[in-house]
This record gives sequence, structure tokens and C-alpha cells, in this order.
Amino acid sequence: MIDIAQTLTELTALPIHDRLRVVESLWDSIPPDSPVEVSPEQRAELQRRIAAHERSPEQLLTWDEVLDRLRDSR
Repeated sequence: MIDIAQTLTELTALPIHDRLRVVESLWDSIPPDSPVEVSPEQRAELQRRIAAHERSPEQLLTWDEVLDRLRDSR
């Protein structure tokens, strides 16, 4: 059996670029049709965000706008 805590300890000791490669590999290993469990809290938050968007769709930001805001906040 794999000791997840030990594995995480070892992984977090890696340099950041290696950790990002691990994350990417793990993400890519999940089949696209895998069922995803959503908690009631997550479902409520998703519904809240959809409702907020439907009330004010003009407040939607493009990906470039999001990146600009992130860069400006540094």
C-alpha cells in the first residue's frame, strides 16, 4: 500500500518545475470521461456563480483580461 503522506512529503521536496510536471502528469492521467464527485458546498457555489453570471453577463472577463489583472496585481 502506498503511504500518501510520505509520497506527498517527497514530492513537495522537489523543485517547483518538477512538482509542476508531476501535477501535469497526474492531471493528464485522468480519463476525460471520469465521473467527478461534487460536494453539496461545491454545487451551491457553482450555482451561485452561474446565477451571478446570468444576472450580469457583461461582467464576464476574457482570459486576456484575467491575465492582465493578475500581472497588474504583482
